[in-house]
Amino acid sequence: GQIGNLEAMGYFRQPASKGHHLSGYGGLARHSANVTRRLVMLTNCLCVRWPRPASPYVVGMLHDLVKLQCYRLRGEKEGRPEWEYVQPVYPGHGACSAAIAAQMLIGLYEEEIVAITYHMGVYGVGKEYTDKEFDNALRLHGSQVLATCMADWYAARVDEEDFACMVQAGKEKQ
Repeated sequence: GQIGNLEAMGYFRQPASKGHHLSGYGGLARHSANVTRRLVMLTNCLCVRWPRPASPYVVGMLHDLVKLQCYRLRGEKEGRPEWEYVQPVYPGHGACSAAIAAQMLIGLYEEEIVAITYHMGVYGVGKEYTDKEFDNALRLHGSQVLATCMADWYAARVDEEDFACMVQAGKEKQ
């Protein structure tokens, strides 16, 4: 099934970033689980309408699939992995993730593809897509796109950075 495909692709080994949030082994899967948890919460709190009950799970777990192509392990330094950035095949972080998800899963809904494509929100404007493209995505599927953006941002900047700060504080006390 799809979980086997994810495992074969390195989903459970890859980092969520090269040197920021969850940059160690398995960071991508942990980050995706955090985003999924936040997206389910936001979906319920904000009454976001998705095409199917599984949509927040699909979007949350697959929104960063581009990272399967972006990072290659260079080695380890002081017991920590060092990752090398590799230019992915498709342009655009969100669009590439959506393309990989579409290759893996037959039957993704437009709302899911758009939410994955634009999950970077305003941070992607000018880098991955134009402001007109982003405005159009918001016009068509605004609640899904905004909930996904918020879930990703909150997971990376609050859940995971707080965790990183706690880990660092624990090391400093030793």
